[in-house]
Amino acid sequence: MKIPGSLVFIAIALILSNLSLAQEKQDGALSTFEQFRLTDYIHWYSAIEQQAMMDEWLKNHQLGTWSHSGRVGADDRTVITPQADVNYGYNWFNISNGPMVIELPEYERYSSLSIFDMHHFVEDVIVNPNKPIVIRLANQKSPRDEAHDVVLSTNSGLAFLRMVIPAAEDEADVMRLTREIKTTGGDGTEPFIIPSFTDKERSVALEIIKDYGFKQKTGNNMFGKTSQGVGDLDRAAGVYLGQLGIPAEFVQYTQYVRTADGEALGGDGHYEIRIDPKGLIRDKSGYWSITLYNMEDRYLISNPQGRYSITSYTAAANSDGTYTVRTNPDGKGENAIPTMKKPVYAVMRVYQPMGTIDFPPISVARD
Repeated sequence: MKIPGSLVFIAIALILSNLSLAQEKQDGALSTFEQFRLTDYIHWYSAIEQQAMMDEWLKNHQLGTWSHSGRVGADDRTVITPQADVNYGYNWFNISNGPMVIELPEYERYSSLSIFDMHHFVEDVIVNPNKPIVIRLANQKSPRDEAHDVVLSTNSGLAFLRMVIPAAEDEADVMRLTREIKTTGGDGTEPFIIPSFTDKERSVALEIIKDYGFKQKTGNNMFGKTSQGVGDLDRAAGVYLGQLGIPAEFVQYTQYVRTADGEALGGDGHYEIRIDPKGLIRDKSGYWSITLYNMEDRYLISNPQGRYSITSYTAAANSDGTYTVRTNPDGKGENAIPTMKKPVYAVMRVYQPMGTIDFPPISVARD
């Protein structure tokens, strides 16, 4: 559901009215001007996070070139709530001087190229691409007749590649394929300009974003294209919880913070999710995964097994064709992910979903 800008402002005004009553006798309360600025910060939050990620990447790379993570594990700190067991390919670009063209090699398992503008709108997602991708501004002509044509509203952005790597022994083949990627352009110089905000504006607005985000049960409202009308608060919450998420027609997400009975997930607990694969994935290119994260920092949890997720590529099936994914402190049992006694939450993803997914609940383990 889109949250219109007017409703975002009303919600902020209500929160701030309560805040003002509590702080009316304290120094440092927000001025009326700062209250209006909160809606601006929520609008720009996604771009601020995009810019921060790009600036960090540019310390070691050049615009219009590629870097690859290899198989993502607990040592990867590039994005919060990362998908485990994939290769992430990053190409931050600037097309102010002309279009960029990307040609990707064929891959037999799931791969997708997502094109983000600087506001974290997903302007296109191409699954298992079979022709060149042209990224351009509206006033630029495409240099290719037969191509996926992606038109951006910002001169900078990110081409983000996902290539699933089911097992460690598959990593070398995937990394060999990444060396076959061909790219031209993307090295423009015109800046993307973001306004500045005060510490007070940032801290109050971030609490609104966090509160809203952790109340969401799925990611369907949080990621999308400009044409889909995704609201500023939705988009900001999506970036806070998991930067670089993509629209619901390509992947659907749910986060598990509590059991179906309302019990908060504890690192000492034993939990399970029972998955019926029927009706989940619309074609053979898709897959599902469940990944576990540390609630304190939203990254993967280091463990002796190096096991961070269970996927439809790696899970062992039950006798009836369903799957039971488990979480417990030591990662004991079939299809189990270790919590290492950390405060945790889990995310289930379904790539190439078949309609709107009715996600299974998480519950206290029965055995």
